[in-house]
Amino acid sequence: MGQDEVSDNDVRGAVSTSPSTPRPVRHRKLRADTERTRNRLLDVLGDMLQSGEENISLPALAKRAGVSTATAYRHFDHASEIRQAFYERTLETLLLELRRLSQSYRGAELYQRICETWVELGADWARTATLIRSPVGFVERLRSGDGMATDFMNIFAPVIQQMIDDGTIPDQEIEYAVLMWVTLFDERVFADLLDTFGWSTATAARTLSASLMSVLKSRGNPFQVDNR
Repeated sequence: MGQDEVSDNDVRGAVSTSPSTPRPVRHRKLRADTERTRNRLLDVLGDMLQSGEENISLPALAKRAGVSTATAYRHFDHASEIRQAFYERTLETLLLELRRLSQSYRGAELYQRICETWVELGADWARTATLIRSPVGFVERLRSGDGMATDFMNIFAPVIQQMIDDGTIPDQEIEYAVLMWVTLFDERVFADLLDTFGWSTATAARTLSASLMSVLKSRGNPFQVDNR
């Protein structure tokens, strides 16, 4: 047994499996072996979801990952917690790449590259993400201070504003424009286009970016600023 594992008997009765009593989130940097185990559990969860398994328990996940059940519970209190951690890790990977693009491009070119990158990365986890997405709307999460929604807003809002300033799209309510962006570039849409329609990522990205641009250029935005 590795340094990161403890036996089931060592923690029997001391580990809560109830979603109603979540363990406080630890913000300290994880030890290297602890982080490897956590990532192993997340990777295996992704594989299981991708293969169509939905009702996944922590003991079953631990067995598949090759760690003890007690070790799995050291990282996560319950199955819903690890699903959320998996989704957040996936989005953080996307955000990291989008921030990198934002440092090199602007305006319409940045818009196009973000759309392409989003579809390319999303192709790997779109089907999995459909099983664990939040039921709460983007704007509701944004206005409640949700960190992930805020991170996306902080990337997309400047792109919309740059395209307004450049004359690519008319002046409009940026929050609504970003809502349209995240709504169209939804994992369920990716799954339909890539898996059901059989489109390539390039075709999906090109079509979605053109569709969204039509929305951004239209007069259908109820918050459109009319300067006529």
